[in-house]
Amino acid sequence: MKRRYAEKGPPIRPEVVADGAVYDPKHQTWGDGLLVDRKRSGPWTFHYSDGTLAGNAIYEKGLLEGSAEWFHRSGDLRERVSYVGGKVHGKQVFQRTKKGKASELPWFEKLGKDIWRYEVARAHGDGEARHFTFYNRNGVDEQVPTDADGRSIGLGDHLAKVEPQTILMLVEECFIDDEDQEVHAGSVSRLARGASTAKGRYIYVGMEMDDLARLRFAYDDGSDPDDFFVDTNELSRAFTLAADYYLTSLAFTASNRKKKA
Repeated sequence: MKRRYAEKGPPIRPEVVADGAVYDPKHQTWGDGLLVDRKRSGPWTFHYSDGTLAGNAIYEKGLLEGSAEWFHRSGDLRERVSYVGGKVHGKQVFQRTKKGKASELPWFEKLGKDIWRYEVARAHGDGEARHFTFYNRNGVDEQVPTDADGRSIGLGDHLAKVEPQTILMLVEECFIDDEDQEVHAGSVSRLARGASTAKGRYIYVGMEMDDLARLRFAYDDGSDPDDFFVDTNELSRAFTLAADYYLTSLAFTASNRKKKA
């Protein structure tokens, strides 16, 4: 006897969802917004099947454009991202729920139980895994403050929010270590003007004592890394979080190259 299966349509539309919203079975969300020539245009709002807000995004000729936010089913922020021409460009943020769960982000658990927020720089769709910040629970609601250029303000005062393995950038000519030695390796300022300096990245290892941070410089050429100890005041003066500053420094470096050309 041949079995018959009933066609499964969209779930009952919750009252909070607009009348003209369309259900997407793949993502199990309702989407509401304007279609121009059958392409999404302008602001769109998305809800989960039960009516919980899933996200907000902006489209231009069917492509994501500008800022977008996506939420866990609990209502807590899951992801904040910006797009240019349908490609991710800018700082991308992923975050656990306030209860510590990341069920909608299964890969997030691999980062470690102490990491609650992950910020990474993206450039025109390309992932910049070398420029990221790991925040612990203290950094979920209040991150390290930055100025208009994306440079950290008082970084040394906020390290209790940041987890080890976070990438820093040396934005000054050099920094002074705990032995009063000048260290120039990896200076963004020197690289931008074409000065000779070792290339690599600084990794935050952790605090050695109340006012002394341990940094590790990983060389791009594969040489053995060097460890440095730096006072938190000096850290604030010379360093910044790479995820916040990367795109600014990228534009600055490109501008200087054009001038020399």
